[in-house]
Amino acid sequence: MSDDISFEDNAQASPKSVLIVEDDAPDLVLARKKVKSLWPDCVVMPVRSLKAVHKAYAKHKFDLVLLDLNLPDGFGPRTVEDIRKIDKNVPIIVVSGMVSDGTVSECLKLGANNVVPKSQLMGNDFFNILKQNFSG
Repeated sequence: MSDDISFEDNAQASPKSVLIVEDDAPDLVLARKKVKSLWPDCVVMPVRSLKAVHKAYAKHKFDLVLLDLNLPDGFGPRTVEDIRKIDKNVPIIVVSGMVSDGTVSECLKLGANNVVPKSQLMGNDFFNILKQNFSG
């Protein structure tokens, strides 16, 4: 996956759009599958770095961000802060393999709406969290 920005659907055709910030291809596939199962017409834009997030936001505003904490150019809860600098209001759901009480607390303090372990990506709890946080 490259840092090139491309929508898989026409952004004008769907009122809902999700930015998935994930550099691990299998995790990206799982997250996209879950989003599309809930909102089949949703525009999903995958990016693999914080740099690509900036490029994506230069072209589009998103209704929801799914954010991994371990990226090539960002690591840990501070990635939440980086997204908040770009968009103060978008719901951010952190989806991470490194979920400890301290990580959850720091992510929430820095502006995340929810923190979900990657192991729960395909579970019903994640499905419910998506529905609760979608602003579109």
